[in-house]
Formats: sequence, structure tokens, C-alpha cells
Amino acid sequence: MAMVLDAFASYIADTIKQMAADEVGMLLGVTGEIDSLKDKLESLRDYLADAERKRITDRRVQGWVTKLKGVMYEASNILDLCELKAMGRRDAAPASCCNPLLFCLRHPRFAHDIGSRIRKLNKRLDNICKLGAAFSFIKLETYQDYRTGRPSAADRKTDPVLERSAVVGEKIEDDTRTLVEELTKDNDGIMVVAIVGVGGIGKTTLAKKVFNHEEIQHKFDKKMWPQDFSEVELLRSAITAADGKLPATQDKSMLVPALLNAVRNQKFLLVLDDMWTDRAWTSLLNRPFSYGAPGSRIVITTRNDTVARGTRAREPYHRIDKLGPDDAWSLLKKQVVSGDEDGPDIDMLKDIGLQVVEKCDGLPLAVKVMGGVLRQKGSNAMTGRWF
Repeated sequence: MAMVLDAFASYIADTIKQMAADEVGMLLGVTGEIDSLKDKLESLRDYLADAERKRITDRRVQGWVTKLKGVMYEASNILDLCELKAMGRRDAAPASCCNPLLFCLRHPRFAHDIGSRIRKLNKRLDNICKLGAAFSFIKLETYQDYRTGRPSAADRKTDPVLERSAVVGEKIEDDTRTLVEELTKDNDGIMVVAIVGVGGIGKTTLAKKVFNHEEIQHKFDKKMWPQDFSEVELLRSAITAADGKLPATQDKSMLVPALLNAVRNQKFLLVLDDMWTDRAWTSLLNRPFSYGAPGSRIVITTRNDTVARGTRAREPYHRIDKLGPDDAWSLLKKQVVSGDEDGPDIDMLKDIGLQVVEKCDGLPLAVKVMGGVLRQKGSNAMTGRWF
């Protein structure tokens, strides 16, 4: 867990540095709050290894680590949303420009909302720091030696269950067919396929569509979608998914051979979603999974070409395009309406809705953010007073 939280802290610190360079905090009026968030997380990071050691035997520390995880998840989500919202404010772009979430930034309420969320998060961190002081954590100078490596996806658990409200348009169907064909065609080797794209573009949704495709069900002996990227849990979940014999141990030196035996001569499909680095694959999973049967496949999703190259994924990588206007409108409707009975009413607002999704620049995440806001306020919110 320490390495998982450390990866989060590193990611957040890197994101904040980039935001500072891009003056995102200034654009949103939360410069001081963002700096404070970074400082607190970096300070807590120094004590994570000791917290991990004490967590094994102290339930109070377990609770503290859980709270810290929650704050880091929220911080990551807020920072991603900050970047999305600030993209449209840069350079004072004209109203006709299709910058991401320019619509949101035209209304000060949204910038205020982000600032409020960051301030609340800082208060939660203050409380966590106070609680942590009671445990007398030791700052470990040997922390880099203790840490075995950064996880690939920072413990952001995903699962293969497909949320139908997230699926729209023919493009994702075309992408699904293309990937299914690539994964199931005759090939004697074990191949890695990479889905690459910016955050919020729909990589996980596409991977879920492929994972649950009917043809995939019949082509592979084992299908695995690990939901935890800490090394021990990653191994254990892979062994379980492969119907292997799970050792009663946390020792990786025993778990790796167990995984190897579970997948030996089995034709498998493995999905590693939201990879931040290639370490989980190159240093942990590559060797045992190399014993799978010919035709086995590994699908990774990542924002970075560097990660795809590190896994030696087949080129060219599969890149996801942005949503077209009609598909973006369909996705917005799915987020706003409560059921089919609301469909005709919302369709009357299509012209306004198309203006809204135009400002989201084809990013599904941006459309979902807008849909969530509009759903809370009711369909009447999509009127001229928003512009």
C-alpha cells in the first residue's frame, strides 16, 4: 500500500507542477489552495512506508491509511477536472472555439465549485495530519529501498462490468470490432495490444466492450481483469481469475510460480487498465504469463506511449478518437435523463445540447461532467441563461 500511495503522491505532485507552469491555479483562482494541497501530500508521503509497516498490526493505522487513500483519489479527480476546465480559458479564445469545457468556464460558479472542493480537501488533509501525529510515524530515509516499485495504475480499481450509459455511437462499435479481430486472429505468439489516449477519452469503456464481446468469450480459456495494482494483490487476483491454486501467503516468490502454473499452456486474455508505468508488467507479470499458450493476449490501457513501448505492445497502438457531435449529444442525454420516458422532452433541447457538447471537444469525461451538473439541476438548466 505504501508504494500505491507513493505513486499517487508522485502523480499528483507532477500534475500540480504542470498546472503551475500552465497557470491553471491562477486561471481558476485557487493558486494558494493548490500549492497547499501539494505541500501536504508531499509531507505525508515521507511517512508512508512506516505507516504501511504499522498498518499490518494496528487497525487504527489501517483506518488512517484508508482515509489518506480517499483524499488522494479525490485530489487526483479534482486536478484532472481542473485541467479540463482550464483548457478553455487559456488565451481568451473566442466563443466559437471548441476548447474543452469552455462552456463551464464562462460561468464563475464552476470555478468557485472547484475552489470549494480543493479547500474542503485541504481541510480533510489537515485532519488526517493531526490524526497521523498520534501514531508517531518515523520518516524513513531508506524509503526508496523499502519501496519495491511504483504500481501501474495507482490502485484505481476498475472492473470489467460495462456501464451501458457510457456507451454511445457507431465509432466505439467499430473500435470494438477492430480490436476483437486483432485479438482473435491466428497468431502463434503472445501479443500485447495497447489502447492509448488522453484521460477521459474512453479507454476503459472500450476495453470493457472488448472484454465482454461474445467472440472473446469463446476464444480464450482464461479471461483476467485484475482490480488491484499493488504487487501482491495483483498476483493473487490473477491467480484467482486463472482458477489457479492460491497459496496462503503474501510472499511474491511463492505467488509468481503459482501464477505461472495457473496460466501454463492456457490461452488467456489479460487486461491491465489505466497503467501509469510498465513496471507491473516488465518486472512482475511478463515471466509467468510468457508460459501461456500461443494466441494469448494482453490488453493495456494507458495515457502514455512510453508505457506502451515499455510493454512492447504491438504497433501501431490503438488510439481513441474524440466523440462526434451526435454521439456526444447521445452521451449527454444518457447522463441527464432518468429513463426512456424523458427522452422526447430532452430531444426538444437538442440544439442547445449540441452547443453544450461542442465546448466539451469530444471528450466523454467532459460530457459526463456536464451531464452530472445538468442532471442535478434538471433539464431546465439547459437554457439560454447558461450561456
